[in-house]
Amino acid sequence: MSCHYRHRAGALPDPARALSATRPVRPLAGLSPIALSLQLTLGAAAVASLCWAPRVHAQQTAPAARQYAIPAGPLTVVLNRFGEEAGIFLSGAADLTQGKRSPGLSGSFTPAQGLAELLRGHGLQAVPGANGAYRLARLPQASQPRGERVTLPAITVTGAAAGTPPPAYAGGQVAAGGRVGLLGNKDFMDTPFSVTQYTSELIDDQQAQNLGDVLVNDASVRNTYSRGAGRDEFNVRGFTLFNYDVSYNGLYGITPPNSSALIGIERVEVLRGPSALLNGMAPSGSVGGAINLVPKRADAKPLNRMTLSYIDEGQLGGHVDFGRRYGESRQWGVRLNGLYRSGDTPVKHSKEDLGAFSLGLDYQGEHLRVDADLNYQDRLTHARSGLLFPAEPGVPVGDAPDARGNFFPAWTYWKTKEWSGTVRAEVDLASDWVAYGTLGGMKYDFSSLQTSWLMLDGQGNIGAIPARLNERLNTFTGEAGVRGKLRTGALVHEPVLSGSFFNMNNGQQRVSSDAIIFSNIYTPLDIDKPVLATPGDIPRVSESRLHSIALADTLSMADGRVQLVAGARYQQIKSRNFDSVTGSQTAYYNESAVTPAVALTVKPVEKLSLYSNYIEGLGQGPTAPTAAVNAGEVFPPAISRQMEIGAKYDFGRFAATLSAFQIKRPSSFLDPATMRFTTDGQQRNRGVELTAFGEVSRRVRLLAGASLTDGKLVQTQGDANNGKTAPAVPRYQVNLSGEWDPSFLSGLTLTGRMVYTSSQYVDVANTQKIPAWTRFDLGLRYAFIANDTPITVRATIENVLDKNYWQSAAREGLTIGAPRTFLLSVAAEF
Repeated sequence: MSCHYRHRAGALPDPARALSATRPVRPLAGLSPIALSLQLTLGAAAVASLCWAPRVHAQQTAPAARQYAIPAGPLTVVLNRFGEEAGIFLSGAADLTQGKRSPGLSGSFTPAQGLAELLRGHGLQAVPGANGAYRLARLPQASQPRGERVTLPAITVTGAAAGTPPPAYAGGQVAAGGRVGLLGNKDFMDTPFSVTQYTSELIDDQQAQNLGDVLVNDASVRNTYSRGAGRDEFNVRGFTLFNYDVSYNGLYGITPPNSSALIGIERVEVLRGPSALLNGMAPSGSVGGAINLVPKRADAKPLNRMTLSYIDEGQLGGHVDFGRRYGESRQWGVRLNGLYRSGDTPVKHSKEDLGAFSLGLDYQGEHLRVDADLNYQDRLTHARSGLLFPAEPGVPVGDAPDARGNFFPAWTYWKTKEWSGTVRAEVDLASDWVAYGTLGGMKYDFSSLQTSWLMLDGQGNIGAIPARLNERLNTFTGEAGVRGKLRTGALVHEPVLSGSFFNMNNGQQRVSSDAIIFSNIYTPLDIDKPVLATPGDIPRVSESRLHSIALADTLSMADGRVQLVAGARYQQIKSRNFDSVTGSQTAYYNESAVTPAVALTVKPVEKLSLYSNYIEGLGQGPTAPTAAVNAGEVFPPAISRQMEIGAKYDFGRFAATLSAFQIKRPSSFLDPATMRFTTDGQQRNRGVELTAFGEVSRRVRLLAGASLTDGKLVQTQGDANNGKTAPAVPRYQVNLSGEWDPSFLSGLTLTGRMVYTSSQYVDVANTQKIPAWTRFDLGLRYAFIANDTPITVRATIENVLDKNYWQSAAREGLTIGAPRTFLLSVAAEF
């Protein structure tokens, strides 16, 4: 007989049963970190003192093995469930498991074997104690397996190259930190910006197909296009962020320009606000935020996962995920993902075919770390992409049409094919000093037959000129730098010096129809496919060259409770445009700018972090058009400026961020009074944001946020629209999603999500407006073991009420939300 923390009738002698009745011992995951350590340690001593005789018997009887089927989750939660099922007492300081994830446990194990398997790769061990109890402890330094991923303290320099990303936070949906540009990986409490890092667990559980399916969880972000559109484009803090401004492992120009499949992605990192110092200038000058995709790497535990998926009306898919580590110390890693998906979507005569794979390789040596990625994506989307441009100002926008209908003809399509690759390395120069470098490139081919519809009146009549567009894009990009750590008196410095380059060549060929086609968004017509010649050779139309050098330092004092980040980046921007017929140069741009930033973090208490920042964003300046009296004048880069203050509080298993910001972005226009082209225009967005994530209780996880944004046109053409609300800037955005693991069925999780977006103006004069909309999603997943195979079934219904709504007014164009959509997937690990 043994004494353990879970009370069972007849399991304790009378004195211990009396103690348990007056002060029941709570499960591992049900306590705060401090209470957890104290209660388990003191409880173990109290119970042990009452159970001497049974303890001797337990030591003489070897515990039997039993079958387990524990799904993946936070390590604390998985250990708690294992302890309950194994009937053992497990104690230890809560910080040992804080933020760690476990792949779960499947198979037959004794308690000691099960604990060893669960703790493998975490640098922890279960030390046997008296009476069958176990105590968590760190492995001695010499016993740490070489090549294993060990989470470092937040203040430790982790490197920008092959550094392991911070662990997942409690609940597993977001991470406890992530990459902050040239500053490397940082804990979210040490990051003086508003950030969220979404995990692959969230990607899988929400059956996200593209990047927009992940960012629908963020109250500061709104998608321009709905699920299945074949395009990703976002509105962050009221400003457009294009998918080709999304970085991949810290590099621009690697992600597909239109939409990113997520099969090889471990994290989606979102930084809200400009980031010129941290990341350099985005290729298209997006300033509202920065998004970075972190590729998957092989874990210590071998992985063989197969996922089958279904999306109505008949889109089927298969996804394989393979991971292995090799070598004496498992220093070599391979992660291979492959996907094929094809079939109809819920929108009439719309369908998509997608084939993709990603290969991630890495080497984790003692002083050298290298990783490499190869990605391929081939996507064909029919009758789904494009903006609907409204009628002239003053003509009201009518009700949204039936989301299942489709005013895009069945013969319209977008076809994209991308190859991309990166290689990244870091080497330890000395203690606390690391040099790193990375190179990457992409080859992108695009062809389409499309219609850009224009609304002709308020009754839904539309017109368009069909066109074929073929495009090619080649990028070559890289970064190199050195970062370290040193001490001067009471100050700890973490300096970093970084240099980067980005080269892009773009070619296009367009063939337009001679005839206009007409239809109606409420009663779409069956339009014959136009006869258009296929474009021939694709001529060069533009090239861009971005070069920069950045220097920053993070100064820490008082054991990291005060941290100051200061730095600046020098950015050189060169671009040329060419005539598509003659090939002659038509425009040349060569300008530079310095973008400084400063940010302060103060932690008055351990769980509270106060921060503020001033940081700038950068975009290429315009050239005056031929109609202006100053035609041909080249303007310097456009600098956007942000000021932000915020507070973060970590409750232990639940955290929240509250921030307030102001962003001023310049704009250009032709003054009708003087016919002079100027860059004196300005849009000013002020806002307050709240984000929250984690576990509110042992079985409930929450991911929520709200934003209030006041977007104003401060300076406009002829002052005509000064004070107007900026188009496509909803005043209110609210997200609330939750997960609940009911106690009546182990392995079952019920999910729900609400997304609210207030009304948006379409035009700068504020004469056209689309109404607010609210979307509800419901789902469930069930994890179980069948013939020693872990299986997870996921089912989701998005837009449960089948609401028709205008989703976005971005770039003064309209898009429609997706209809009610059912998603189903079955994943098995072999």
